[in-house]
Amino acid sequence: MKASDFLFSPVTDFVKISDHTIKLLKKCCGGYRVIDLLLHFPSSIQNRTTDVDNFSDKDKLTLVVQVMEHVAPAGKSHPYKIIVAAGTLKLQIIYFNYNAYYLHKTFPIGETLCVSGNAQRTIGGLQIIHPDIVTQPSYAKYHVGVEAIYPLTAGLSNKTLSYAIATIFKNIPEIPEHIPPDLLNKYKLMKFHEAIWAIHHPKNIADIVTMTEARQRIAVDELLANQIRLRQIRETMNEHRSKIIRENGKITGRLKLPFKLTRDQIRCLNDIKKDLASPDPMNRLVQGDVGAGKTVVAFLSMLLVIENGFQAVLLAPTEILAMQHYSTLKNLSENLGINIDIMLGSNRRKRPLQIENLKNNSIQLLVGTHAILEDNIEFANLGLVVIDEQHRFGVLQRVKLIKKCQNSGQNSTPPTESSGVSNVLAMSATPIPRTLLLGCYGDLNVSTIKTKPAGRKPIETMVFNVSKIGELTARLRESDSQIYWVCPVIEESEALMDITTRCEYLNNIFSASEVRILHGKMKPQEKNSVINDFKNKKFKLLVSTTVIEVGVDIPSANVMVIEHAERFGLAQLHQLRGRVGRGSDAAYCILLYHHPVSKIGQRRLQLMRETNDGFLLSEEDLKLRGAGDILGKEQSGFNSLRFSEFTDNYSLLKMAEEIANALDLKSENTAVLCDMFNRIENDTSVFG
Repeated sequence: MKASDFLFSPVTDFVKISDHTIKLLKKCCGGYRVIDLLLHFPSSIQNRTTDVDNFSDKDKLTLVVQVMEHVAPAGKSHPYKIIVAAGTLKLQIIYFNYNAYYLHKTFPIGETLCVSGNAQRTIGGLQIIHPDIVTQPSYAKYHVGVEAIYPLTAGLSNKTLSYAIATIFKNIPEIPEHIPPDLLNKYKLMKFHEAIWAIHHPKNIADIVTMTEARQRIAVDELLANQIRLRQIRETMNEHRSKIIRENGKITGRLKLPFKLTRDQIRCLNDIKKDLASPDPMNRLVQGDVGAGKTVVAFLSMLLVIENGFQAVLLAPTEILAMQHYSTLKNLSENLGINIDIMLGSNRRKRPLQIENLKNNSIQLLVGTHAILEDNIEFANLGLVVIDEQHRFGVLQRVKLIKKCQNSGQNSTPPTESSGVSNVLAMSATPIPRTLLLGCYGDLNVSTIKTKPAGRKPIETMVFNVSKIGELTARLRESDSQIYWVCPVIEESEALMDITTRCEYLNNIFSASEVRILHGKMKPQEKNSVINDFKNKKFKLLVSTTVIEVGVDIPSANVMVIEHAERFGLAQLHQLRGRVGRGSDAAYCILLYHHPVSKIGQRRLQLMRETNDGFLLSEEDLKLRGAGDILGKEQSGFNSLRFSEFTDNYSLLKMAEEIANALDLKSENTAVLCDMFNRIENDTSVFG
């Protein structure tokens, strides 16, 4: 049996579980295939022991007992007791929330059962309180020793998940090895199947919290899968030659920018011009600090392509950012006579006309979100793809865009000769440390913009305890600036300040007409309306979640207040700070912290106060938190990087590179490896 025949099969092929449990598994493990469960690793352990003399409070006691007697409680506040015997030892099983009928059925008098749960010694003797396992004596041996405890979702028990994983191991064949024996020996790596088994059967807590041999093997595999994807992108691009694209002045010669380009912008643009003038497809990452002017560089690059007769696309991760880019590009190209359109998931009524206009080359520049990636979106002659906030898109999404470039013109009306290019210009406002560049963007050439446009003043960053909020709001009320006030959560929380509660507080200080709310659960039209009203100065204070983190460009907003700043990472704090200081006026970032503050939190606040250098902050963030948190696991394209931390494992990355170069890209095992770690739901294998 091939690995793909069972690893990507639904769990129900091997385990008898209900439809409801399947839904819970999908929510908990990211899917309900065999591989989804196998790559859902334990986060803790539970020790189950039979030693009644030496168990600790953290242990669960497992005993084979005979049911002797049921003792109904004297009142509602009293527990239900079941007297049992384990050999000569008598003990009580205690239930506080109970159904008497269920307990009589579960514990018939005279029945011998295996019971496991939290135990304690009392004046009345030994008690097991609400046992979490009640089963037949023959299963007792399975409930002694170290038990893996998994991250769960509401409604799914550890018992159910453990049973499903154990049954999978029992029924599937051994997973074929995809790393050649000589490389396994060279790097002293465990076999893949053995590593997966070991991780699900920890012997102690060290097997959970340290980089064991088993976890190192899986870390190498996910890095290896990513390296293979990058190789696949390079080889896909190298299969095609680019048409030479040179500046001819037909459009760029008529462009009059309202500002001068910085030295770094000019150098970056020259890199891009050199790439476009080459027969090799461009594959470049432009990284720059917040407000460094990457969008203008991308715009000038797109004009170069358009004046040579090709189309260009700018892909953004959110509708707010897409709308912001669309507005900026429309203003910059007002007198250039080019047709710019925007494609959003929330506006499907325009879609049929847009599809037609893309095919007949009427749309020259398209701005949009993930909607552009849909299969029915085709281009007449796509010459350049610009991906903004590159780290929020996955490797497979880049492959999909490249293929749209290569397939453009095949179904256009009238038919056109395809450009044959797959020119890709990626942008990131999160400065990326060198190690991450190698591991995540190894297929890209990199240009960096550090200098900011003339006239921008440094943002002054201040740190305040939330106890000073009254003094702070009094000063803000008297200021002429527009203000962002960022809270970490939308809904009421015991631990964190939510935007609703904070908005109610601020409404008592400012007039109600001066304060508005913005968050990710609002409809796109509502969000865009709030942003536009803020931009047009219709209100003073915007209370928001981090939905404003990327792309919002409102020069009149010069104050940023970040609540619970100690809870945010450096990269995110710096991104939020970058929403202000986009004009010529002085700008301020106020970091409000709530006690207690961890040492890492204190260090973050100190660094934010000391420097505005996003590159320095990015390096420090990598040291403090690791790669996964910097890139944002929930929304980034690198949510598959769950098992490796670049901080301490640069050697693993080099190992993965060497192994990737030795593997056959077209082999079945290699394809399976990539699909295991990088597969996106409802997407096919990159090899298929």
